Amino acid sequence: MNILEVKGLRIEEEKNKKILVRNTDFKVEKGKITCIVGESGSGKTMTAMSIIGMLPEGVRVTKGEILFMGENIFNFSKEKLRDFRGKKIFSIFQNSINCFNPSVIMEIQIYDMICSHYSIDKESFKNKLINIMKNINLKNPEIILKQYPFQLSGGMIQRMMIASAILMEPDIIIADEPTTALDLTSQKDILNQLKMIKEKLNTTILMITHDFGVVAEIADNVVIMQNGNIIEKGNVYNIFDNPQENYTKTLLNATFKREVTYVC
Repeated sequence: MNILEVKGLRIEEEKNKKILVRNTDFKVEKGKITCIVGESGSGKTMTAMSIIGMLPEGVRVTKGEILFMGENIFNFSKEKLRDFRGKKIFSIFQNSINCFNPSVIMEIQIYDMICSHYSIDKESFKNKLINIMKNINLKNPEIILKQYPFQLSGGMIQRMMIASAILMEPDIIIADEPTTALDLTSQKDILNQLKMIKEKLNTTILMITHDFGVVAEIADNVVIMQNGNIIEKGNVYNIFDNPQENYTKTLLNATFKREVTYVC
């Protein structure tokens, strides 16, 4: 079953009509991890931003549709779109610290976020969040919740975003380069936590990355983008064992730093 379908999506800059994403089609299977892979400027992040309705100023969708459980999200009212973000779909960005107010402690910010979608008393919220934090190996959760965002490391911030995602129980998590700015240990931990969410909660994940190492670690399905176009897509095993496009082969070779003989 496909929970999300992107059909004929085109994204343009309004001022100069430059096409950033061109006639894009792909499906996201429920309960699976789909990775969109490409270099900077490939259109992968713009595609993700269009799904959550957060394209930058001066950029807009000019064609196509995005279906969430059969409904075109471009037809959502402002109220329904706000409810969709967070409750149905949750985003984890590369620099998640920018999602937090530096002058407000973590506990208050996450509680306010939850209350914008659900009715929950503060004590129940805190108990549930602390339990989640312990389950994802965040030590001293009571102390962390009383800290400000700038007092936490990048890895801790990403873990707090994952804890928030588990608390929100969305249908889909969009993770845009969530491990790029982290050390190797933190990267591995974040990927393990995302896999745990998929396996235990059956949450669908759409991962945006430039790194085939991440794809090898986490993906079920893969979409390859170059210059605003999808050039290849398929099951992760097929992409690794028998890539069809030279660009895909180049990305694989660059990631693993070895020459690979492909079956044609």
